[in-house]
Amino acid sequence: MRKLVEAHTRRTLERQGNAAFRTFDNFRKQGCVEAKPKGGPTGASPDGSGQYDCYYAATFVPQPGQPPLTVNGKARFRRTDKGMAFEDLGAQPR
Repeated sequence: MRKLVEAHTRRTLERQGNAAFRTFDNFRKQGCVEAKPKGGPTGASPDGSGQYDCYYAATFVPQPGQPPLTVNGKARFRRTDKGMAFEDLGAQPR
């Protein structure tokens, strides 16, 4: 889970011109629930099994000398033939 979120974060920040990010200082899974099926093909079974919506907290230091920044996020993980796939849902846990 951490590796998928780190890779997504790295690509996103690089597209924004901030290539300084490499890894999180801390990463914590806050919980997962089985995802409800959504429209269209998902690569999982038709009933949505094998998909999980997970909340996480990731901490990193964006610039030297700045305080650590913790980001709360939500993502969907699903099983594929090649392992786990990641989809950023962008919601904040409440």
